[in-house]
Amino acid sequence: MRFRPDLFWRCARGGCPDCGAPGQLAGFATIRDRCSACGMVLRRREGFFLGAMVWNYGLTAFGLLPALLVLRAYDRVSVAAAVWLAVAVILLVPWLIHGFAWRLWLGTYYGFLPEQLPSSGRRLDD
Repeated sequence: MRFRPDLFWRCARGGCPDCGAPGQLAGFATIRDRCSACGMVLRRREGFFLGAMVWNYGLTAFGLLPALLVLRAYDRVSVAAAVWLAVAVILLVPWLIHGFAWRLWLGTYYGFLPEQLPSSGRRLDD
């Protein structure tokens, strides 16, 4: 198994993992069900969304919250402001980056498993 970074970056930029049509994964906070260019199912069976949740949690918990800790450690924000900012980050950021997390998840999945793409012989409705 060899990672395909081209598939990862294609998805991260919002292109279809299979045909590469740009803008098929939609906006920053949303994701389409199918690629309008090739018909590939982007939202697969139950449980497939868990990878997007991992990306979402990872970006929030290990990307933004440590930044708040650093700001607090250097006295750039007060304790009360840090708590309010942390609550805002926890409640708003996962919702705002949902589509981006999906794009990263699709890129990770198909980057490691390119044989799962319809162009490799997998059914479109799987």
